[in-house]
Amino acid sequence: MTKHFYHLFFFLSALSLQAQFEFSGTASEEFINSSVYLTSIDDYNKSTLFLTEQIIQQSEIDSLGNFVFKGDFLSEKNKFYKIYIDKCNESVGDYNHLLNHCDDSNFIIFIANNDDKIHFPLNSFSQMFCDLKYSRKQNIAIHQIDSIQETLLTPLHDSKSDAQRKILYNNYFEKLQEYSKSFDEPLAELYAYHLYSDAKSFSRSYYLEDLETSEYYNTLLKKLKSKYPKSQYTRQFKEDLKRDSINFSEDYFDLKTMLLGALLLLSLVVNFILIRRKKEKKTFVDYKTVLSPQEQKVFNLMNEKLTNKEIGEQLFISLSTVKTHINNIYSKLSISSRKDIHHYF
Repeated sequence: MTKHFYHLFFFLSALSLQAQFEFSGTASEEFINSSVYLTSIDDYNKSTLFLTEQIIQQSEIDSLGNFVFKGDFLSEKNKFYKIYIDKCNESVGDYNHLLNHCDDSNFIIFIANNDDKIHFPLNSFSQMFCDLKYSRKQNIAIHQIDSIQETLLTPLHDSKSDAQRKILYNNYFEKLQEYSKSFDEPLAELYAYHLYSDAKSFSRSYYLEDLETSEYYNTLLKKLKSKYPKSQYTRQFKEDLKRDSINFSEDYFDLKTMLLGALLLLSLVVNFILIRRKKEKKTFVDYKTVLSPQEQKVFNLMNEKLTNKEIGEQLFISLSTVKTHINNIYSKLSISSRKDIHHYF
């Protein structure tokens, strides 16, 4: 009996340790007793819409304003999710929901997977979705990107000329890209991309211009292919680039990279050949103008493959004198061994 009890205990413990998500929060007072929905986002271009077919869980806000979503059915890989809340009391299939006509609504988008625990408390001003307690820094990426975008856009709205807007935009564009890369998560970069490339965005024309010259988008596509090879996000991003770039084909960016690599390799080969020829040209000097008469005799005998001892016997000089002549020959002709001698004959 005791043995069976321990087996049951360990089985239940294993179940409790199983990966499980939990997204909880507190709603502001006007949303008490309303419904709140957890939805998945498969199309990042429709992230702000409330799509009833994307609802994966529904919860109710209690009298204290608290709500919670939990389970173990989310993807193990990161995805975009949204918590949406409104005061429309009609059925979720009612036109107010379907057409997003609920005036009193709020939502937050975030990146998460089946292991994450995220809490959305009210901030010090009793505002909801303005603060987060999270498992990983990737969970707050969207929240932080939205915040920095607001900061960067403030001077753009106040700009007076196209020239001024272009300067401010370049700063906005680069800052948003660099900041999104700091989360080490391609989906964070993809969300930032959506902000400045969207058809309704004031910055779309600048994005289209940048797309034709920057390698950033190719790099991001490679990151998505590597981390999320079968994801809808990766396919959608590739289709967006194909739609927006006049030069894009499925292998265009990879081909461009290969061509640059081939040019670099060709440059290295050409430089190697030129250096080699320069070295050989330097070797082909007239040794008779450089070496003394005795050194020339030693040099000729070296070319005939005579040993140092044989050279000394033929010229009636000591072995140490032969070695001295050979050292002088090497120094004057900038060679290091007998194998280089044949170039001079």
